[in-house]
Amino acid sequence: MRKTVLLCLLVMLIASSVMAQTKETRAKIEQISVYVSEGKTNKADKLFNEILRDLPDNRNVILGIANMLRGRMLNDYALAVLTKGAEINTDHDPFYMERASVCQSMNNYQQAFEYYFLDLEVNPDHFATVKNRFQTLLLYDVNKSIADEMRIALLQKNQEHPDNDEYAKLLIWYALQEEDYDIALAQSKSLDRRTNDQDGQILTIAQICLNNGQYDLAKDGFEYIIAKGKICPFYGNAVIGAIESENERYRANPSTDRKAYERLSRRIQDAYVDVGSNDYPDLAVIHADIMAYHLDQSDQAVDLLLQAIELTHNKIQQSNLKLKLADIYLFSDEVWEATLLYSQVDKTMKEEPLGHEARFRNARLRYFIGEFAWAQTQLNVLKAATSKLVANDAMSLALIIGDNLEADTTGIELRRVARADYKIYQHKEDQALLILDSISVDGNEISKPHALCRIAEIKEANHDYILADSLYLRVVNEFPDSYMADDALMKAALIEHQQLKDKEAAKRHYEQLIDKYPTSLYIAQAKKNYRKL
Repeated sequence: MRKTVLLCLLVMLIASSVMAQTKETRAKIEQISVYVSEGKTNKADKLFNEILRDLPDNRNVILGIANMLRGRMLNDYALAVLTKGAEINTDHDPFYMERASVCQSMNNYQQAFEYYFLDLEVNPDHFATVKNRFQTLLLYDVNKSIADEMRIALLQKNQEHPDNDEYAKLLIWYALQEEDYDIALAQSKSLDRRTNDQDGQILTIAQICLNNGQYDLAKDGFEYIIAKGKICPFYGNAVIGAIESENERYRANPSTDRKAYERLSRRIQDAYVDVGSNDYPDLAVIHADIMAYHLDQSDQAVDLLLQAIELTHNKIQQSNLKLKLADIYLFSDEVWEATLLYSQVDKTMKEEPLGHEARFRNARLRYFIGEFAWAQTQLNVLKAATSKLVANDAMSLALIIGDNLEADTTGIELRRVARADYKIYQHKEDQALLILDSISVDGNEISKPHALCRIAEIKEANHDYILADSLYLRVVNEFPDSYMADDALMKAALIEHQQLKDKEAAKRHYEQLIDKYPTSLYIAQAKKNYRKL
C-alpha cells in the first residue's frame, strides 16, 4: 500500500514537472516567433538551442513541441526538434512520418519522400498511409512539379533497392495514377517474378491498357499470364483479353486486311476448346463482331450468338450476347429484330448500366429510322443515368435531335443527318459521304457543322489527319455556337497533340476549349492534356 502511494506521488511529481517545463517551453516558442518576425534570428536561435538542450526523453512532449513550432510556421525548428528527438528517445522512434510532414510544409518534397521511404523500411505496414500521403500531394499538384519529383525519387529508390516490395508497389501505384502504363506493367512483372502473386494486378493493368488504347502493352500483359499455363486462375481471362487486344488493334487501323481478321477468327475457334465453356459467351461476342463487321459473315454471326444465348444461363452474359445480336441485326437492316432484343435487355437489366446501354441503343435505333419523338423521350431519361458514358452519349444525341428539330420543325433535314449516321454505323462510308457532302453544301446552320464533323471523323479513321484537323477547325471557326463546336475543338487538339505532334497548336486549342466552352464535357480532359503539354 505504501509503495503504491509513493509510486502515485512520483508519477504526479513527474507530470507536474513536465507541465511546468511545457509551459516554460511554450513561452520560449512565443518569444522565438516574435524574434523571427522581427528578423532577430540570432536571438531566436539562442533561445531555441535552450529548448533543444532541455528536450526530454518523452515522445509526446517531443511531438507537442514540434507541433507548437509548426503552428507558428517555424518548420525549420520543428524539424530540428524531431531530429534531436529521434536521437534521444529510448523508444527508438525515428519520427520519419512526422519529419516527412514537416518537409512537405516546407515544400522540400525530395527530403519528404526520403523520410517516407525510410519509414517504409522500418514499418512496411505503413504502406497504405504513405500511399495516401502521396495521393494527397498529387491531388494538389497543379503544375505537375511534385509528380515529377515523385517519379524521380521512386525510380531511384527502386533502382537502389530492387528487392524491396513496398517500393515496387508504390512505383506501380504511381505509374497507374500518371498513366505510365509501360512502367506499371514492367514493374508488376518484375515483382511477380519475385513473389509469384501479382497475376490479378497484371491482369488489371493489362485491362486498363486495353481500355486506354494501349493495345500492344495490353497484349503483353495478357500473354505474360497465358505463359503461366492453365494452372493460373486468370488463364481464361487472359486468353480473352489477348484476343480482344488484337481485335481492337486491328479495328484502330483501317488498313488491316481481311486475312488478319481471318487469322484472328481461327484463333478464337481454337480458344473455344482451350478455355472451356465458362468463357464461351465472352469469346462469342468478340467472334460475332469480327464475323459480321469484317468478314461479311453476318448470318454465321447471328447463328453463333443464338447458340450462345441458348447455352448461357448467366443473366449478364446473356444480356451482353443479346446486345451484340441486336447490333448485328441493326447493322443488317433488320430493325425490328434489333429493337425487340434491345427492349428485352432493357427490361431484364432495368436499373443496371447494361440496361441503360440497351435503352440508349434502342433510342439511337429510333433516331436512325426517323422516330425522333420516341428517341428524345428515352434520351431525356437516360441523361440522368448512373453510367457517365451512357449519360454523355444520351446528352449528345438529344442535342442532335433537339437542335435540328428547332431549326427545321418538319424534320426533313434531321432525316438526312440520321440517314448519314446510320450509313456510318453500317460501315457504308462511301454512301454516308455522299449524303454528308450534300448537307455540308446546302444544309442549315445546325446540320452543316454536324456533317463536317462526321466527314472529319471518317477522314480521321482513315488516317487523313491533316484534312480531319482542318475540317474540325472549320466547324469551330464557322459555327462556334454549334452543339458540335466543343467536340470538334477537342478532336482537333487531340489530332495535333497525338498524331501531328504540333504541341503549340494543341496547347492553343486546349486553352481555347477551356476558355470558350467551360461547361463542355471535355473540360477535365482538356485541362489534363494542357498541363501535360
